[in-house]
Amino acid sequence: MLELPNIVLEIYNIMLEFFNKTHKVMRKTVFIAILSVSVLVSMIFWMVRSEVKLNLKESSMIIIQLVVVVFAIFFAFRRLRSAKQNLPAEDEMSKKILRKGAATSYYVSIYMWLAFMFFEEHIDLERSTLIGAGILGMALIYALSWIYHNYIRRSHD
Repeated sequence: MLELPNIVLEIYNIMLEFFNKTHKVMRKTVFIAILSVSVLVSMIFWMVRSEVKLNLKESSMIIIQLVVVVFAIFFAFRRLRSAKQNLPAEDEMSKKILRKGAATSYYVSIYMWLAFMFFEEHIDLERSTLIGAGILGMALIYALSWIYHNYIRRSHD
């Protein structure tokens, strides 16, 4: 039972050791990585301890959470790789991509919430679960819009 917390502490110690070797700029990256790992560990711990049968609703929520955590880990490792190559953590183009991704995700999220309101009586979820699904949907939309602006649409005027 204590093996899982020991693994988490070992990962935390490795990250702290790396943190001591990096610059002050990387504090945000280390925080994102630690937060992502802790969310991932808590999800695994919840799934092991709950022993609940996963239906379509629960499995889709877990998949969306995993996508968001994987995106955060990818973002953190990308920043760490930039730091190892002595590149700035955030340059003008990356800030512009983040800003465009945020604008696009905000625009699409407004329509997602409008659809939730329109189909609320047909959706079989409690209100708090629906709000949680909406927040996870917003995070997923942001990740997809960032991927779109960073890799697919490369015209960053």
